[in-house]
Amino acid sequence: GGGFYVFPEVPPGQGTGGEFVARCIDNELLVIPGGIFSRRDTHFRISYAASDRTLQRGLDVLRRLVGGA
Repeated sequence: GGGFYVFPEVPPGQGTGGEFVARCIDNELLVIPGGIFSRRDTHFRISYAASDRTLQRGLDVLRRLVGGA
């Protein structure tokens, strides 16, 4: 068994989970702040139950936000 989610830690220098999620949403990428699932605001949740095209677009946005491309 397993799920179709990943729960990564916000990269260093990118603020809290809530702040990072707000930047994602500003870039039309919906991810969920980890503080909803935990008392710590250090992670965010991504669902990968999507098409390959949608996943690639999401990865492109995440890379851009953390300065990787």
